Amino acid sequence: MKNLVIGVDIGGTKIAAGLFDQQGNFMARSLSHSHAGCPPDRVVEAVVETVDSLLADAGVTKSQVEGVGVGCAGHINYERGIVLVNSNLPDWHNNPLRDTLNSCLELPVLLDNDANCAAWGEFRFGAGRGSRHMCYVTFSTGCGMGIIINGRLYRGATGTAGEIGHTIVNPDGPLCSCGKRGCLMSYACGMALDRDGHECLKCGEDALFNNLCGDCKEHIPAEQIAEAARQGAPAALHLITTAGKYFGIGLSTVVEVLNPDTIVIGGGLSHIGHLLLDPCIESLNEHIQPVLVDSARIVMSELWNDAGVLGAGALVWEKS
Repeated sequence: MKNLVIGVDIGGTKIAAGLFDQQGNFMARSLSHSHAGCPPDRVVEAVVETVDSLLADAGVTKSQVEGVGVGCAGHINYERGIVLVNSNLPDWHNNPLRDTLNSCLELPVLLDNDANCAAWGEFRFGAGRGSRHMCYVTFSTGCGMGIIINGRLYRGATGTAGEIGHTIVNPDGPLCSCGKRGCLMSYACGMALDRDGHECLKCGEDALFNNLCGDCKEHIPAEQIAEAARQGAPAALHLITTAGKYFGIGLSTVVEVLNPDTIVIGGGLSHIGHLLLDPCIESLNEHIQPVLVDSARIVMSELWNDAGVLGAGALVWEKS
């Protein structure tokens, strides 16, 4: 087994990557936004450029690298190395991303869902160390989950286990990016906060909210809504609290169905803090059987943006 791997985390707006050893020590790191909104061919080019840059920065040759682990948002068929569908990136239906990158990089490539990779990263290097049954749940642009059962990553029959963001919490709810109505993600993620924030602006009933967020014509960053909530804008407080409550409903499903010993919460928007997490935990406890209250240790990510990169790379060793 070679001592070095490369991990790549492909998101809707960024590609994060790193070259590191078996202890999780980075030799080189990279963050790029050049592929945002681009079709698959440009994303592949960006990943190749990123890998070449990492190797050059570290003074490492491909012969010293075990392989490249790639985490990508969306429904991923792990065994076939295919992106089945990705609602955050255009034109990704049934895309053979693993084999394409394998050919371009001339290195072994492993492809998995980004939440699975982040889960493995936290399990091996972060907040999930020492657990046996762990779930990693991300609250970011979207909402996803990775599942560890008996110390093994669980992917399901087609590799798409953990897609909690597309479980239905209200069949008559808002339209989700996947085309269904009432998904958890249509209430509890950055895209939902953006949508509902614009509705609040149209109503114009909260002058402070309009003053703080009214200059956002096309996109209202969730962080900006959170800041308006911290300043006491009633509409913003309602938006964040509602998102937190639905996120808690999602976690209640996790506890009832999977009974984990640890739930790690990550993703950029979990940095919103207690305004989001207090109603989340209250809603979680309200929607589970009383005997299960406190059955799972709820902790925040230790690795944050590095979780997906470290997990994706570390999974290469699992295949060695």
